[in-house]
Amino acid sequence: MPDNQLTLAVAGARKTQGIVDACVAAPPQERILVLTYTTANQDELRRRIASQVGLRPAIEVMGWFTFLIRHFVKPALPFVYSGVRVTGFDFDSMPQQYTSNEAYERYFNSEAQVRRVHLAQLATRISDASQNAAVACLSRIYDTIYIDETQDLCGYDLEILLRLMKAPIALHMVGDVRQAVLLTNEREKKHKRYQYMKIWGWFREQQKKGQLHIEQRAETWRCRQEIASFADSLFDASWAFTPTTSVNTTCTDHDGLFLVHETDVPAYLEQFDPLLLRQSANSAKNMPYNFMNFRVSKGLSRPRVMIWPTSNICKFLQSSTRLEERAAAEFYVAVTRAEQSVAIVLNTPGESPIPYWRP
Repeated sequence: MPDNQLTLAVAGARKTQGIVDACVAAPPQERILVLTYTTANQDELRRRIASQVGLRPAIEVMGWFTFLIRHFVKPALPFVYSGVRVTGFDFDSMPQQYTSNEAYERYFNSEAQVRRVHLAQLATRISDASQNAAVACLSRIYDTIYIDETQDLCGYDLEILLRLMKAPIALHMVGDVRQAVLLTNEREKKHKRYQYMKIWGWFREQQKKGQLHIEQRAETWRCRQEIASFADSLFDASWAFTPTTSVNTTCTDHDGLFLVHETDVPAYLEQFDPLLLRQSANSAKNMPYNFMNFRVSKGLSRPRVMIWPTSNICKFLQSSTRLEERAAAEFYVAVTRAEQSVAIVLNTPGESPIPYWRP
């Protein structure tokens, strides 16, 4: 059985590019499936693979939900519900309670569309009822499966991962639990203790069981060292993350971290034109600027970033008050979009050692 591998890589470590490079290096006959959650990342993977590998039918890029429907639900559904045909995908349904109809209505709406909120659970149930027929079939279709942004998986998705780990397929996963700001199903109760950053605990448990090898990749090509070290400081030592090392050696006349007084923001924007980030629409809602939310910025890279902090981020800067882990992950995403400089709007520095920028 091939080793199952997880590469935990910092922001700017070229995680997605690593998958593309592996596809470039693979023998032409190797059958490869590349999976990821978000549509944006699927599009990016397809674009890069097409430009660097060319037309190679043996390499497929697929979304996580499409993967579950195509390879678990559709071919083996009769093992649970005979005579039922999947007609589509219901992305928006709320969680359903069990009904007298053997839970059929939990998984499908009235138009026989499979519900996203229970898709992974249905796939797991079908896999067990069919004695893992879907996984056996996958091993005849693909030699290698790559999963990008693995930290986005949760709930019954982890049960699917366990089944893939036992399959005779090379499984390579990449991700960064520090950027765990999205979930495939935020309402899922299964494995709730492993949601968001806590999935790191689940991965380490699998490593202890001998089912997974974890490698930490701690070099960033994006962020200067000052930015990378500040981003590391958002998480305490109990996470056991390897400290980040920057290989960005570019120097400009404005590098590193800065505080900016609110009255100086217009001058800063005029001089540096940074990407403006905020936690949500509730932050800086009276400011006449075009912001992007922290979570939406995930995957972007810009020379300069300006952040409008939440009250909790202000406390972290002023008195080193620890951020709750989800808030820390979102702030980490925001900070690590920057290559050269990060400016944070803060009127009162408190104990912060970060210098002020003055026009």
